[in-house]
Amino acid sequence: MKTLDRTLGLGAQIADIERIRRILGEEKLVLIGHSFGGFLASLYAAEFPGRVKALVLVAPATLLVMPSEGSDLFEQVGNLLPPELKDDYADFRKRYFDFSHMFTKSEADLAALNSEFPKYYVAALEARNLTPPHVSGGNENGGWMVYAMYMSMGKRHDYRPAMGRVAAPVLVVHGALDLQSENADRQYASCFPNSTLAVIQGAGHFMYDEQPEVFSQLVGKFLEKVR
Repeated sequence: MKTLDRTLGLGAQIADIERIRRILGEEKLVLIGHSFGGFLASLYAAEFPGRVKALVLVAPATLLVMPSEGSDLFEQVGNLLPPELKDDYADFRKRYFDFSHMFTKSEADLAALNSEFPKYYVAALEARNLTPPHVSGGNENGGWMVYAMYMSMGKRHDYRPAMGRVAAPVLVVHGALDLQSENADRQYASCFPNSTLAVIQGAGHFMYDEQPEVFSQLVGKFLEKVR
């Protein structure tokens, strides 16, 4: 568990962003993060507030507080599934969160387990009359990396106070049809001293694909102000 945290956990991924900044030779970064990437960008900003020029958080993952104060993604998906998938999904969740046997599995085993979730996620999106963006080949998910995230977050944390150190302007973008609630994205916005929340109608979690023109104009106007 300690090895996973050190090599693939949140600290290692935050360090990767800082390493990229140094390689690029940029004094400050404009970070745009979607979903878990939005959560990660927020943590980087809290760790290196002087290195961030602006943040755009697109449907950032609701992981600022653990345990979650509302329903989590897995519960939200389960609530939207048709009856014929509910038993299969319950079995998947049991296997997916079986941490007691995690270290008996290989990278390939865990990657295969991770790849089962999209089937249920897509079914939940279809219940909202949404479809996920097309993903080309060669974008297979990881195995140990996902579980390193769980290990490094632990059972309990509250990162919200740390976001108060970020003085840079922050745009939080919420899709009105997203599985995660508007209140969850408002929680992100409320943590940053200089933040704005924007809601895109007719869009879900992948708003840049579902409403690309609206999304582009919204983000473009925000970035024009911070240049």
